[in-house]
Amino acid sequence: MQAAVKPAVALAVSLASWALPLAAPAVRAATLPPDLGERLLQAYIQPAMREFHDSTRALQEALDAHCARPAATTSQAVGREFAAVVRAWSYIEFLRFGPLMEQNRYERVHFWPDPRGVVLRQVRQLVDGTGEMPDVAALATQSVALQGLPALEYLLYREHGLLSQPAAAPRRSCGHAQAVAGNLAAIGAELAAEWRADSEFGRQFVQPAPGRALYRDQREVASEAFKALSTGLQFARTVKLQPVLGASAQDARPRRAPFWRSGLAARSQQWGIDGLYRFYVAGAYAYRRDEQWMDEGVRGELLRAAQGFEAFPAWEEGLHSAEGHRRLQLASLVLKNAKDIIDEHVAPAFGVRIGFNALDGD
Repeated sequence: MQAAVKPAVALAVSLASWALPLAAPAVRAATLPPDLGERLLQAYIQPAMREFHDSTRALQEALDAHCARPAATTSQAVGREFAAVVRAWSYIEFLRFGPLMEQNRYERVHFWPDPRGVVLRQVRQLVDGTGEMPDVAALATQSVALQGLPALEYLLYREHGLLSQPAAAPRRSCGHAQAVAGNLAAIGAELAAEWRADSEFGRQFVQPAPGRALYRDQREVASEAFKALSTGLQFARTVKLQPVLGASAQDARPRRAPFWRSGLAARSQQWGIDGLYRFYVAGAYAYRRDEQWMDEGVRGELLRAAQGFEAFPAWEEGLHSAEGHRRLQLASLVLKNAKDIIDEHVAPAFGVRIGFNALDGD
């Protein structure tokens, strides 16, 4: 995928510019593209799934090379490829429907949040034990806490982790890391295949029709898309960001964020919001003239939210600074505003009601 979209509007722009239009919901449905599912699939979902698959394969190859002959160069390659996988994951994480939610794929890739420290405990037990180390096939049948990115990040970046000692490759740590990378690559292959236009799910998404089990018309496809956007924004704000912020800079808890060990906490948030922006744009929704503010509002707020995480200073120091904390507080408000526009105005404008989402009841 291309480089992240650069927001064109300054972060300090007041949110009040969207306050007045929020009082004027649409009364007549706008026009959904007749090929909405195909647009979303071809312009965003398929390329994003392919990138995830390609990046996981590259990570698997980099880990195999490092564990075979550890060196500073191979260690650096593993770090680069891990960041590429986190980036690719951030672009598909919010697509919480269809193939990603089947066979526990989501949890197998990213078992997070993990408030009880299950990942750390189970990884330590496996690596520090003496039992047989599972291969890719065996790992796929074990606890999801052992299978995905949180486990791999811990193996790579913990104290005395694989990347902290470039010239060494502890056998058990390497074995587990290689199995995780292989597991991620296998899941990536499944996602890329099941999001093809000629797959069973892909056909129903691209060509909804009366009598079909999943989608009967483009409005139901739009409902899925808007729900994914809404849930993605809710997750970014209430699950990823707010527990980190605390009430003040002194109360911030930067280590509650995903990917803090690898230094990718801020960038993964930026990538995820950029993915939401791109997914929304891929729909090419046709608004009435008096509804254009909705389109501009969603785009503008997503760009501003992404800018809040762009080039963020060192994660822990930045969050504990007054300016860094203020910056992410504003990003939290912008994420909420974007979700409100989608839930209360965009979706109804197209005759869609956003019901329960994947986070309800969490």
